[in-house]
Amino acid sequence: MKRTAWGVFLGSLALLFFLQGNRLIFMNDEGILLEPAQRVLSGQRPYVDFFAYMSPGSYWLQAAVFKIFGLSIWSGRTLVLFDFALQCSLIFWLTARFSTRRAGLTAAGLFFCFQIADPSWITAQHRWDSSTLLLAATVAALQNRWLLAGALAACGALCTPSMALVIGVWLIWLVFDGQQQRLIVPFAAGLAGISVAAVGFMALQGILPAFLGQMLWLQRNYSAVNVMPYGALIGGYASLFEGAGGAEWVVRLLIVACIAIPAWLPPAAGIYWTAKWRLSPETRFLLLTMLALLLTVFPRADVMHLAFIAALPYVLGAIAWSRSAPRHVGPALAAGLCALSAMFLVNFLNQWRRSRVDLPSPVGVLRADPMQAAQLDRLFQLVRPGSSLYVYPYMPTFYFLTQARNPTRFAYLAPGMMRAQEETAALTQLEASPPAWILYSPLSRQEFLRVFPNATSLSERFERLESWVTANYQPEANSPVSVSSYVLLHRKELQVSKAQP
Repeated sequence: MKRTAWGVFLGSLALLFFLQGNRLIFMNDEGILLEPAQRVLSGQRPYVDFFAYMSPGSYWLQAAVFKIFGLSIWSGRTLVLFDFALQCSLIFWLTARFSTRRAGLTAAGLFFCFQIADPSWITAQHRWDSSTLLLAATVAALQNRWLLAGALAACGALCTPSMALVIGVWLIWLVFDGQQQRLIVPFAAGLAGISVAAVGFMALQGILPAFLGQMLWLQRNYSAVNVMPYGALIGGYASLFEGAGGAEWVVRLLIVACIAIPAWLPPAAGIYWTAKWRLSPETRFLLLTMLALLLTVFPRADVMHLAFIAALPYVLGAIAWSRSAPRHVGPALAAGLCALSAMFLVNFLNQWRRSRVDLPSPVGVLRADPMQAAQLDRLFQLVRPGSSLYVYPYMPTFYFLTQARNPTRFAYLAPGMMRAQEETAALTQLEASPPAWILYSPLSRQEFLRVFPNATSLSERFERLESWVTANYQPEANSPVSVSSYVLLHRKELQVSKAQP
């Protein structure tokens, strides 16, 4: 079984590197990790020298990868591709351990095909790091390696603070389960070892008070804009059925059901296993862990965030299916699911095939969409590495792709979550050191509420900063550069100086 698990890991990793390693995807969350990680690599301190959105674990991990492999799109994707491949392998191992090898391979294959359906999901993200570390900790715990489980779980919480909820559930389970109380000591030792080392390192860097302040800021500001109902989709489910009727409506329903697997599979698996009163300690532990992981995604419990913690639902669902499905019906339905997953994989491959332009960039050759390649090439010619660039309001991926210098301490400025204090800080730095270039995308009220539907009482604009931008910058006169809805602007005085004899 170990050889097969290694095969799943290496095969998934190789395929992902080929398909996703240098594919250009404009995803805000990826830049939120890569731009700060590059700052850490250059010696800057999170929370003190620049605004760091989350706890420092993923910044440290990504900076270490950059240190080892250099700055490139490939190294920027290394962690997430490793995370995803490892999750596929652990899904196989866990499922096969409690059911059959065939069920394990089926679960891993379905997870792979459905999860990569949207290429933007498999991009650098702190939640991939934390969920993978917690999944590895779960496997370690099932093997009675509780010292290792504690260390891995602590590392997961360093990447995403809400993962501490899982640690709390595990501690409660160990305390109240008489047969497991002896395991509290090694688990606590693993937790303490990583926690003390991390706190000590932050204290030596002089960032510990600022880190604690950022965690309080996150607690106050995140929920104000990021509340989404359980299982929601950005844009809503209704938009996926517009114009459909008859057989097409049924086909779309099947597709939507596959997209929403991260939302409906956890309650389905939870209901099934909760109904079985006599659970083995291992199965009970997996069920409690899955429920605890579900808590970590709130208040933004949309399908995308549920996808980050979908591995255990796949495991529990596959075990339940292999044990309880009728002999003749089970294989037929499993074959149907495999066929649907193959359709998702083929769609992914077709999208990848259409992104066929190899575009040189400061971070290596990018596999880009032909529709964007010309504008991107002009962007790279105008905004050279080391030049000053400000991107507003989102998409800090541009900093990484161009290797330009951000004159502010903010990788991005998110309306709704960030307030006047952050706007003032960014504007002060922009006025003190005006960048040569700005990539600007005016955010409409409609688009803001599409992504943040519960932020109706919040403004989507930073009016003072936007007024400064429009007063001092303008697009290229002859042929404006526009990439992914962002227009490249230059300082007006620079244009005037060029026009003078």
